[in-house]
Amino acid sequence: MSVLLDECMPRKPLSIRWKPEPKGPLKMSVTREIVSQDQLHEILNAELHGRDPCGECSFQRPPAQLRVFDDSGCNWSQDFILRYGRRGNTLCAQSALQVISLARARFNLMPHNTEGAEKKHLIDRSLSVAHTTMRSRETYLYFHIDTNRINSRGTLPAMNRLERWRRDGVIGMVISDIARTEAKAGGDARRSRKAIGYIFSLSFKGEPGFQEMQAGIADILFSQGCQSQRDAKDVQIVSNALYYQYNLVTADGVILKNSKALAQLGLQVMTDSDAVALVERAILERDAEAREDAPATGQSLPWWVGQD
Repeated sequence: MSVLLDECMPRKPLSIRWKPEPKGPLKMSVTREIVSQDQLHEILNAELHGRDPCGECSFQRPPAQLRVFDDSGCNWSQDFILRYGRRGNTLCAQSALQVISLARARFNLMPHNTEGAEKKHLIDRSLSVAHTTMRSRETYLYFHIDTNRINSRGTLPAMNRLERWRRDGVIGMVISDIARTEAKAGGDARRSRKAIGYIFSLSFKGEPGFQEMQAGIADILFSQGCQSQRDAKDVQIVSNALYYQYNLVTADGVILKNSKALAQLGLQVMTDSDAVALVERAILERDAEAREDAPATGQSLPWWVGQD
């Protein structure tokens, strides 16, 4: 479980990773209730709200489905990002671990390739353990934005669209603590206010392997070594995005020029226009799924279909 902070969150959160190794062939577990990704996300947050001391924490995104089952028979796992409430503390993270453990013993995700009558049967069965929910408005795309994409004056059309999708809950978008500090130190009050409005991600420099990862990124971006403080900050921002596995949105020529090499490390780097195109494709897929799920669940088509 990685941790994101905002202004009202505790300064020293507990960072926990939850990554069981997937093993064995893909098979359907008969000992767990089958639910959709959105249902499981809702169940996890409902349980967390009832257990965590502050009652305001939440899992920011749903769990991802494993390609194969792990040894316990569970088919979902993820580095959860726990968003603390205003009074959040380390006990909240401990409660989150308890919720995850209990849910993993009770629920499995519906396989992606389930179709037709089998899918309807599994949906009907899931109604006994969780009330029916339509596919959420989220696309489950998450972005880190570089300092140069803060868009304080609202003059970047692509960023304006991304920001609107963020406000509407279609995507997630954060900045790193490095970019946030850099923006606040620039002397531009408007830019500082805009930066403060974002949730920001911490750089866990003490994490095992983080220094090696950062050194590898420095070699890619600046083969002759960092020549300035700005170069060093670029390395930190890229390292932060890779650590959290978010897409990095930037206008930095050096970073973009090395996007293929960074992709080999697992980081997708793109311009804000590329990010818009990615979200547009995800929205089309989301709306198609919603249109398919509506008759299967007997619910009305969500109002947001075709609106984003």
